[in-house]
Amino acid sequence: MKRTSLTTAVIAGIAGVAGISNMASAVYLNSDGLGQVLIYPYYTVNSNNQTLLSVVNTTNAGKAVKVRFLEAYNSREVLDFNLYLSPHDVWTAAVVPSGTGAGVFSTDNSCTVPALQKSAGAIAAGKGQFSTAAFDGRVAPVDGGPRDLSRTLEGYIELIEMATVTNDENNSLSAITHSSGVPANCPQVVKAWSGGYWTQSAGANDTGSPTGGLFGSASIINVPMGTIEGYNADAIDQFYLANGIPKHTAPESLAPSLNDGTSTTSYVFAPSPTSAVPSLVTTTYSRSVDAVSSLFMADAIYNEYWTGAGTNASSEWVITFPTKRFYVDRYTTPTAPLPPFEVAFSSANGGTSCASIGIAYYDREEGQPGGDVGFSPAPVYGNSLCYEAQVVTFNQGSAGSTILGSRLTANISTGYPNGWAQIDLYNGNASHILSSTGSGNQYRGLPVTGFWVGQLVNGNVGGVLSNYSGLYRHKLHRICSSSGSSCS
Repeated sequence: MKRTSLTTAVIAGIAGVAGISNMASAVYLNSDGLGQVLIYPYYTVNSNNQTLLSVVNTTNAGKAVKVRFLEAYNSREVLDFNLYLSPHDVWTAAVVPSGTGAGVFSTDNSCTVPALQKSAGAIAAGKGQFSTAAFDGRVAPVDGGPRDLSRTLEGYIELIEMATVTNDENNSLSAITHSSGVPANCPQVVKAWSGGYWTQSAGANDTGSPTGGLFGSASIINVPMGTIEGYNADAIDQFYLANGIPKHTAPESLAPSLNDGTSTTSYVFAPSPTSAVPSLVTTTYSRSVDAVSSLFMADAIYNEYWTGAGTNASSEWVITFPTKRFYVDRYTTPTAPLPPFEVAFSSANGGTSCASIGIAYYDREEGQPGGDVGFSPAPVYGNSLCYEAQVVTFNQGSAGSTILGSRLTANISTGYPNGWAQIDLYNGNASHILSSTGSGNQYRGLPVTGFWVGQLVNGNVGGVLSNYSGLYRHKLHRICSSSGSSCS
């Protein structure tokens, strides 16, 4: 029996009722966690942290997957490579400190091109060491951000399925398929991209349409502290049209990106300004990345914080804009900035791209401070989030990011040890709107993902290290408005 995810079944049912005929051509964020694209909102190797990640192929097809690590300032690539998963395969890796920067190694047997280093320590260039080439002027113009390896210490990760792998001409599926836990012939697929059949056919031989069915997770682990925080990757499904042409590219290629999907229509459940009841909104855009952005658009995010001194508690929020580079980086988008962002990332702006926000917070008994609410100390650009991935701390003052060790931080001093907060991503800013000229649909806010990390530090209790941590995804508020009365 063919398996169908619950989310796909629900949307298909609604699509049938609504008379929508292009169900297979609309990209959507799959709450069941399976997709063709996976977004891991954050990695860090700062402050004794390491980041472990995994991806699972739930299907009986081989998969060619682009693995891409992006730094937190401006989402310039620090490492790209190809991963080949056999049917029902799992691949694992670890992002660790390497010299003054970071790198990734994997003890997993699944095929990668190029092959990754099998152990931590000083990771070799070309074996998983993160690179500065995309922001130090060698590959792309400098952007005003740092140019050294310290820029690679934190960021986020995206995995994009490129194709299914078949045995049509060169038995590539057989080569990547495990036998007794080991792929039959990883050197074959390496050679295929070293002047071999994939180089000669632009990746076309032995490939079929991407079919999805991937899920992933990551964990931020701090061995000296004895803590771990785990999360599931965001899953984007139907990134490609059904039975679409494979986008199988060489390991060094920056394609496919989030702007290379063949689905430019999105499905989003969202309410209108006049109704709290969400409906299925169908919107078509001119760019693939706009359809992807619409899946993450929110005018506000909510989460909790705890900072009680009695439990030595700390709280930090990771806030990541996974498509921001396609609106603010003039190397990616020469006409940047584009809505829903208002400032290009450039040296003229101090190596930042700041988006204005609003802040509100409460204690656990509905208490709310009077007067202005904002970051401390007062930032140069007002209350703004200025990077692709950043960390907001609570009541940490000059201590910075004590859990994740982020260098891209802003602090909220609440005056309350525990409570909840709201960050307003629309904040009345007319630039913070993602529009579709064809349908008239508009989403307010910014495309966002991320989570809250809470940590309790008790130290040594009865001879046992007694530190605890938890991770909780952000809650989002969406609004879709239209040139008509409501979105459709």
